[in-house]
Amino acid sequence: MPRYILLISRKADKFLEDTREKLRKTIISELTDLENFPLFEKPHDLAKIKGHRDYYRLRLGDIRVIFRLDRDNHTIYVEKIGRRENVYG
Repeated sequence: MPRYILLISRKADKFLEDTREKLRKTIISELTDLENFPLFEKPHDLAKIKGHRDYYRLRLGDIRVIFRLDRDNHTIYVEKIGRRENVYG
């Protein structure tokens, strides 16, 4: 049973809709494993974003997933998904 609930913003969902199928499946697989935070089934390139409380980035090649971890409500809010040069800021 997943430890966290995963919520995806409209902006992140739009990126997934516009992405080719192979990459979309890879991203969704990685996001699904985030529900097991921090006891992942596989290793992730995950880092806390400095200067932002409870924000993390997941790196998948040149794709970045920016999410906020709400430990109290056991929820992960995926706020942005995009290419590295477009997702920050």
